[in-house]
Amino acid sequence: MKISSDITIFGGGIAGLWLLNRLRQQGYDAVLFETNALGCGQTSRSQGIIHGGMKYALQGVLTNDATAMADMPALWRQCLQGTGEIDLSQVKILSPQHYLWASNKLTAKLGGFLASAALSSRVAALDKKNYPEVFNNTSFRGEVYALDEIVLDVPALVRELAKPYADVIFKIDTMREDDLHLDATGKLDYITLRSGDKEMQLSAQHFVFTAGEGNEVIIKKLNQPTLAMQRRPLHMVMVKTPFKLPLYAHCVGFGARPRITVTTHYMHDGGAVWYLGGLLSETGVEKTTDQQIAAAREELTSLFPWLDFSKAEFATFRIDRAEPLQKSGLKPETSFCSTYGNVTIGWPTKLALAPKLAAEIMSVIPAKAGTSPEIPTVVGMTWPHAPFATPIWDELLCN
Repeated sequence: MKISSDITIFGGGIAGLWLLNRLRQQGYDAVLFETNALGCGQTSRSQGIIHGGMKYALQGVLTNDATAMADMPALWRQCLQGTGEIDLSQVKILSPQHYLWASNKLTAKLGGFLASAALSSRVAALDKKNYPEVFNNTSFRGEVYALDEIVLDVPALVRELAKPYADVIFKIDTMREDDLHLDATGKLDYITLRSGDKEMQLSAQHFVFTAGEGNEVIIKKLNQPTLAMQRRPLHMVMVKTPFKLPLYAHCVGFGARPRITVTTHYMHDGGAVWYLGGLLSETGVEKTTDQQIAAAREELTSLFPWLDFSKAEFATFRIDRAEPLQKSGLKPETSFCSTYGNVTIGWPTKLALAPKLAAEIMSVIPAKAGTSPEIPTVVGMTWPHAPFATPIWDELLCN
């Protein structure tokens, strides 16, 4: 069976789904294929923070990372209010603000920087009466700032992005390098796709790969010397707390990264989970599960000595952040896309940067020319549709 579309997207995470919405809005016959479940990879492992970049300025300097993220919260807020480029008004906001706290007094340099940032409304120093409930304890001697950052329910976000165009989102088997067929000029001619006993030859005006680690198959096929992928490993921790004290905050340490980043999520059984990232997840890569849990317990006990974690349930998981290769091996400063003929490969590198990546990809996609009249499109195709990923906290901790 031969099928054609204007634009074919591979990868059903936040980047692919955002791009699908934007392309369909513009009248493109766009279709999306996912080899697993929608949001199953880096998207479902995200903490849901729409970063404004302030966590990258913890040395008291506005870095390139921080600058790249600065416009994202405003763009997302418009969408969440139903007035932006995509209507996300039905997506649950877990917290309208993210916080930054220090367990002790801030250094003069960082304190001065945050004070100057407050002039742009990106940071607000809080009175103690407005602290998140978890800090309302006489044992807390630190400071808390509110950041212009939102925290979203990521599973709800994925469902909302998929809903308008569910009829053109399909599940396929894992793609192999020899499924990608190049013509004599090196242009991607067509792709052989399979789903169980079904098979098709798919052609398109333009192919877009936003599949995280799944981008590796097209990278190997194209064999371009300027394009490579890196995997940046993290060892994340989840804590099913015996108390209901939601927290959405970065803890300031002495380095350039947050000492720990905490977000709170709710499971199907009603339990609350603190999801821990930040430096803890980076330094925990070499630790076993038991060692990482012990390190997390020690960190939480140190930061919150007034809370009892003795009955908390801990779990960890590992994930590789798939990104364009950096000389330093560190996190890229912003989103990335690169085009080779009729193929574009992209990574948002952060959940918040998905709209920016979509705009970058749309700027290189050719104007709509329509599909060949003798080749049917994907509309009405009787292939299985991609399911939704189970939230990682339910997967690991839901009884």
